[in-house]
Amino acid sequence: MKSEKVLEIEGLSITYESVNGKVNALEDISLEIKPSEFVAIVGESGSGKSTLALSIIGLLPKSAIIRGDIVYKSVNLAGLKKNEWPKYRGLEIGMIFQEPMTSLNPIEKVNKQLEETVNIAESKKKSPGPEENADVGGSDRGPTLEKTLVHKRVIEWLRRVRIADPESVAERFPFQLSGGMVQRVMIAMALSLHPSLLLADEPTTALDVTTQAQILKLMKSLVSEAQTSILLITHDLGVAAQVADRIVVLYAGEIVEDGTVEQIFSNPLHPYTKGLLKCYPKSASTKERLETLAGSVPDLRAEIKGCKFADRCPYVTERCREESPHYIQVESNHHAKCTLYY
Repeated sequence: MKSEKVLEIEGLSITYESVNGKVNALEDISLEIKPSEFVAIVGESGSGKSTLALSIIGLLPKSAIIRGDIVYKSVNLAGLKKNEWPKYRGLEIGMIFQEPMTSLNPIEKVNKQLEETVNIAESKKKSPGPEENADVGGSDRGPTLEKTLVHKRVIEWLRRVRIADPESVAERFPFQLSGGMVQRVMIAMALSLHPSLLLADEPTTALDVTTQAQILKLMKSLVSEAQTSILLITHDLGVAAQVADRIVVLYAGEIVEDGTVEQIFSNPLHPYTKGLLKCYPKSASTKERLETLAGSVPDLRAEIKGCKFADRCPYVTERCREESPHYIQVESNHHAKCTLYY
């Protein structure tokens, strides 16, 4: 029977060992992603968004201590050995990194770099899946396609990510392309491997507003076209609103709210979410002075008693400072971690 969940994270906590002490980057994270679902993780810098994405794809530093489960299609990724990761990383779980210009080899043409992923995708089709313990890592990845057919597939993928002149772009080096073009190439490379899950860590940060809108529209359309689930990491609620089905709000390493886009924007529950929304302009022509969130994310090296948002919260009570809040369902498909609701 096909799993109803592409990814299920349960009780995930991640701690970094550093010379200045332990940093509790994530604490008791539970999250699930369904097939063809677009989920956005939103929060300030330092909230643990990138750590969460890197933990899913197995790219955390050696200093990281991981507790909890990261289950991808019945396989617990948290328990994988180093030599087992090539079965999943890229092939099953793709990733688009924050800086597109540093993600491609600057001395190889786009065509050559895409050819490699197209050949890997072909070997994936002809090999058993991860559940049969196929070893597709290393240099022997199975049969490759004829060069003419590979080139044809490369052009098809470039065209699929809405590149107008794919034949010309394929013959260029990355430095000859704009940031938006490079990001489209990165998306093509990731999707050519037909991953079930795509992680996108701030994929539009380095792009101008017009190009950002185009990339987001492209990613949204590819969810249905390629039947890929997407986990988008962003600090911008506006970006999340454009593309996501569901928004998960992360603060100081904890999930504080989770709901549909409509629920988050029309009925935000957690004071942190409410604060983020007040910082966001209601329209391009607004003349109102935007509010700011006072204070900053707490030091995650310290032991924090009670709610981590207490020092910045306008609704804080003595109970908040003494008791760590529970994460509860407030309405259908809408959860919050706040004592205001129980």
